[in-house]
Amino acid sequence: MGNKSASFFFGSLLAIASASMVATAGCDGGSDGTGGAGGGTGGSAGSACFDYSKFDGTTPAVSFQADVLPVFQRSCGVATSCHGDITSPNENRPYFGPNKDTTATQADIDAIFADIVDVDSFYEPGMKIVKTSDPENSFLMFKLDDTLECSALTCADNKACGALMPQGVSEPLALAERDAIRRWIAQGAQKN
Repeated sequence: MGNKSASFFFGSLLAIASASMVATAGCDGGSDGTGGAGGGTGGSAGSACFDYSKFDGTTPAVSFQADVLPVFQRSCGVATSCHGDITSPNENRPYFGPNKDTTATQADIDAIFADIVDVDSFYEPGMKIVKTSDPENSFLMFKLDDTLECSALTCADNKACGALMPQGVSEPLALAERDAIRRWIAQGAQKN
């Protein structure tokens, strides 16, 4: 194989491997709706806590079905080994909906809410995964923001908070997506 052919071949393999990693981001077993037992932070946020003093959770209005569910389906419910298995409830891996290629039913939405809204986090039992109207005290936001070493978390003391969600990525979701989820929580974590 010539140098150009070899370069093209290995470049193609790298592109395929990268696409495969992106397609399975978030699928690393044991997570509590929010992460596996991997510990540490993989994104840019590091140990800083999210600064809620500059966050307006009131506007714009956010809809669970239009704004939040699609992010969950694309990033969390990508496979049954992630958060997409409604049939096997697991305190480490709550249900976040079916994958993006499946239309979520009302039963799916009800199951998501039953698994994450006002439910204790596995890794931070004194904190809810999603605490209605309180994103600052919702463990999901620490997982999504990659602030798992924030001093507000007791699991940060021994690096037992799990990993950035979705797993398999090196940076958190786009801030606009995280803020939509944050606003949904601040606006009452409604089934709208």
